[in-house]
Amino acid sequence: ELNVFTVLERAASVASLLGCVVIIVTFSFSKSFHKPINRLVFYASLGNAMTNVATLMARTYVGDSGSAGCQLQGFLIQMFMPADAFWTLAMAVNVYLTFYRKYDAQKLRRMEIPYLLSCYGLPFIIAITYIFVQTPSKGRMYGNATIWCWIQQSWDVWRIATFYGPVWVAIVATFFIYIRAGREIYRKHQQLKDLNYTSHYEPEPLPMNEVANSKTTEVSVTVTSAGEAIDLAPLGINMNKHDSISGHSLGDPSPYSVSISAKPQPAAESSTAAAAANTSRVSTYGAQQGQGQGFQMPGLPKLPSRRKITLDAHNAAWSYTKVALLFFTAMLVTWIPSSLNRLFSLAEAGQINLPLEYMSAFVLPLQGFWNAVIYVITSWKACKSFPDDV
Repeated sequence: ELNVFTVLERAASVASLLGCVVIIVTFSFSKSFHKPINRLVFYASLGNAMTNVATLMARTYVGDSGSAGCQLQGFLIQMFMPADAFWTLAMAVNVYLTFYRKYDAQKLRRMEIPYLLSCYGLPFIIAITYIFVQTPSKGRMYGNATIWCWIQQSWDVWRIATFYGPVWVAIVATFFIYIRAGREIYRKHQQLKDLNYTSHYEPEPLPMNEVANSKTTEVSVTVTSAGEAIDLAPLGINMNKHDSISGHSLGDPSPYSVSISAKPQPAAESSTAAAAANTSRVSTYGAQQGQGQGFQMPGLPKLPSRRKITLDAHNAAWSYTKVALLFFTAMLVTWIPSSLNRLFSLAEAGQINLPLEYMSAFVLPLQGFWNAVIYVITSWKACKSFPDDV
């Protein structure tokens, strides 16, 4: 039975390490993968790889708690294994900051240092401290934990306080962020779908032979502010501080309402205006506050409408959120069996539930594998172009 643990751990660890290699190599050599969510996955994969170094050791050092190998394995597991849940929370925090604090791509990137310190810095302090903890009655803190070297049974309460407890705080916080943001995402998604459906009407052009006899009007457009909007762009695109789309910044979109009035134009101007009406169309779109937008002039490059920019940005953020939810689901698959196993060990001191132990030995090392699967699926276009980018 103990050999089964070793087989499960090492098989899962190899698959996970291969996944980590895929993430690290593709992200390092191709800018096509440099989306905000992929940056966080890249950082998480570094921790996944270190976790797999520990889980590949399996039960090798379990019989010698005082050995350097056992202490190293315990340190790596304590520091890096829970970090995957913390990075999933960081993805959710990015959603929150973009929706409710109007963070753009540059501000999100500046958040990476706090994320690194939170996900790896604080666990490092705890993990390194445990190496030096030892009492005559309980022995060393890192030692035989059945499936590998980690916090021993005699220190079981610290498994909950400094490992499973923080992980489940991260899971619950992630869940509530997605519940709150999800309602707003869905509402905006439906609004923009309706906008896309109702905004395709374009007037029929006048026949050329009727231009001279056309009755024309002078059209005036009044633009007024219609309230605040949520900027969805930073989550789904790779932008630097100089990037914009067709000269329009995506940082602070402000929606506008447009009213159109018409009055007869003097007859002397009718012929010229009618000819112009045949070759140009009126296009309205939201602009940044304080900036006016004119009509599209013949011969000039056509700029994308604000409606299209907003719709594209929303679709990018909608995709980001769906990907983040996939990572959240993978996190639940990873942590529910092992958490149930830990609760059982607390309730039944000294007892082992073999099915839960087997599940823990298999799912905990698989974090890098699940991350790689989601990463490849959601970046499939970049994966296909990767050979050309290298």
